[in-house]
Amino acid sequence: MKVTLNGKTFAIECEESGTLRDIEAMLPVEFRMSRNSDVEFTGKLPANPRNDGRKLSHTKPNEIYYYEGWNVLCLNYRVSDISPYTITYLGKVSDSEFSELLKKAEEPLNVTVEK
Repeated sequence: MKVTLNGKTFAIECEESGTLRDIEAMLPVEFRMSRNSDVEFTGKLPANPRNDGRKLSHTKPNEIYYYEGWNVLCLNYRVSDISPYTITYLGKVSDSEFSELLKKAEEPLNVTVEK
């Protein structure tokens, strides 16, 4: 998958799961994302994927997650502990510029995710 924000495209190194396959079936999706707790941008998915991927309570910069509670895709740019809640890991972006762009981004952030 790939994600485009502020005119720059980043490759996502994905971890295989049914959640990921269901989200990929929805693509391409254009989001108007909003900042959440100064750690991530979130955008609502058009449908609910199954949630059978690896679940975590600690997030890291440059990682992409799915949060079932709000049915959103999460683009993380800071370390965070969200215990007792969990999110589903989808993959990561190797380019550290990704997190730097997210930290400085204005809201709403227009994002495109595609295969």
